[in-house]
Amino acid sequence: MSEELPQQLQHQLMRLQQIDQQVKVLTQQRTQLELQLRETENALKELEGAEEGVGVYKSIGMLLIKSDMKKLTEELTDKKETLGMRIKTLQRQEERSKKQRDEMREKLARQIQGEPGTAA
Repeated sequence: MSEELPQQLQHQLMRLQQIDQQVKVLTQQRTQLELQLRETENALKELEGAEEGVGVYKSIGMLLIKSDMKKLTEELTDKKETLGMRIKTLQRQEERSKKQRDEMREKLARQIQGEPGTAA
């Protein structure tokens, strides 16, 4: 295309780029939370397999602090539930953003190809 794109089309392309970036960020956040969830589930499995009365520690920053096994199990179970809810929320946001992005791509493609009746 040798002529410059209309300003409205340029704005729509910029919006498409923003939505695409939003999808990438949501995907990265979901992936990080899924990793945390797997780590939490692994820690819970280890606690379930541990003998009663064995010393357990939890990491707080750069420190390992001795902790009560029952309390630590409760904390990890709560964390697992919270992570699960946050992952589901991010998945819904990600899917909505992907749908919005795909619809906008189709609309822009039609406008660029010059289909009649597509100008907004």
